[in-house]
Amino acid sequence: MHYAHYLTALLLTLPSLLFAQNTNNQPVSTQKVVTGIVLLNDKTAPDPQQILAALRSEWKLKPDSVSVADKTVVFSLPGATVMLAHLDYPVSAAEVQAAAGISWLWKNAAPEIARHQSQMIISVIGSSSRTLDLYKIFTKVAAATLEKSNSSGVFLNSQYVVSSKPFFTAAARNMLHEQSIPVYCWVYFGMLQENNLNSGYTYGMSEFGYPDLEIVKSTHSTQEVHAALYDATHNIIQYRLQLQDGQQVTTGDDIKIPVKKMPGQMLEGTVLRLEY
Repeated sequence: MHYAHYLTALLLTLPSLLFAQNTNNQPVSTQKVVTGIVLLNDKTAPDPQQILAALRSEWKLKPDSVSVADKTVVFSLPGATVMLAHLDYPVSAAEVQAAAGISWLWKNAAPEIARHQSQMIISVIGSSSRTLDLYKIFTKVAAATLEKSNSSGVFLNSQYVVSSKPFFTAAARNMLHEQSIPVYCWVYFGMLQENNLNSGYTYGMSEFGYPDLEIVKSTHSTQEVHAALYDATHNIIQYRLQLQDGQQVTTGDDIKIPVKKMPGQMLEGTVLRLEY
């Protein structure tokens, strides 16, 4: 994906952002950058003043130290700095269409995404110990941008997750009012079936500092396997669970599932295998 203009702006801004966030003499390596893209259906950059006003009035955020340039907006929040950069060309078709092709929540993702003409990249910078909070801030800023623009959805390229505008904004408002976390907007869930046995996996948990999850060749139904993966993912992120071999994760139906760290069967690297 070509981010030349955006990366130039971010690199110029980042040293001061890291300094501002580094008041406790923490190593720069503790910084986390949460990034995603709002897909815009025209070449027009969203009005930054409308987005900032919406963040204040509707999303319970109070942007401070706001700097608006030609194609970028930078502002600070408690514990985070936010940067929005408008790029007047679309996201690489190969990358975004790969995510669209595996999207099961957004059935018409491929043709709708194909119509986008430019992009608003949103980055939230803060301490890696506050990753969940940074993702919540990102979600609010992305939702405000969606609602104040001619846009189709949000793309998280690190997780290969695409979310439609109606789904993402509804999930963001649920997060705001119900204190739920929009797991489907942050983590990809894949399902496989072979010989009447169901397998499933997550992709994107590394963003939060955890291994991805797998359930392999379960006799449970597709719906049950998916629900177990979702509940485990939700609880790990929400409650910051660092599970070890032999520990258990509890589902929404109060089922306790043992987990084991092992090489992934559907994913590269080490995963948490749910013995379900």
